[in-house]
Amino acid sequence: MALGVIDPNAAPVPVLMYHAVGDLPVRAADPHYTVAWADFGRHLALLRARRLRPASLRSLLGGNQRQGSVALTFDDGHESNAQAASWIGSQGGTADFFVNPSTVGSVGFLDWAGLREMARYGQSIQSHGQTHRYLDELADVEIWRELRDSKARIEDAVGERVTVFAPPGGRMTAAVVRLARQAGYEAICGSVAGLWRDPMRLWPIPRLAVTASIDERRFDRWICQDEVELARMRLRHAALQAAKRLLGNRRYDRLRSVLMHAPQRTDVH
Repeated sequence: MALGVIDPNAAPVPVLMYHAVGDLPVRAADPHYTVAWADFGRHLALLRARRLRPASLRSLLGGNQRQGSVALTFDDGHESNAQAASWIGSQGGTADFFVNPSTVGSVGFLDWAGLREMARYGQSIQSHGQTHRYLDELADVEIWRELRDSKARIEDAVGERVTVFAPPGGRMTAAVVRLARQAGYEAICGSVAGLWRDPMRLWPIPRLAVTASIDERRFDRWICQDEVELARMRLRHAALQAAKRLLGNRRYDRLRSVLMHAPQRTDVH
């Protein structure tokens, strides 16, 4: 490559982490991580205005151009993700949807027919574990089942390869990474704030958590890769991680539930 020429496949990529989309109250969804439909529409409009392409990680890992792309990911498989996928698709984009087979078809969650329909139109259906248990609390044999069983079930039901894993709550250990490699995954999505700068860094890929409170100005800074805003996000994430280590998963979740006035769930990042 000539000196000074930017390699489009080495460009930094913002990877956004959504959960549910909808206007509160939304069943089976954490309000903190539920983005209003109007706000989601504005997010897509900002991407379009900036001439940025919504892209799944699967497509980028498959060799699609990174430069000018913003990766969209959705955790938990909430029923609202089908409509979100339709909006993304209408813009010519794709996203990754991380699901737990144990909740597929439950009240408030996508069913297999819906997931197959999304996959048919180019969306990427990936694994969030068989259940939604925090993997840092499990023995290796249980982690292996979460990784292996979910991958096999999704591949069988959807008919597409599962190559990317997103651990529930972003909880990750060296054992999770090691076993994910052995199970045949090619990458792990974390919840560490930052840009995906190195196309060879796949364990984990950093993400930016989109919450109900994010405003258009901050969202625009994220997709424009504003370093000051990204540094602020990294500091916030570090503080939250310290609190999780100090309190432990359960006490942290209980405290967060009280502070956020939200029903206690196990999908907190």
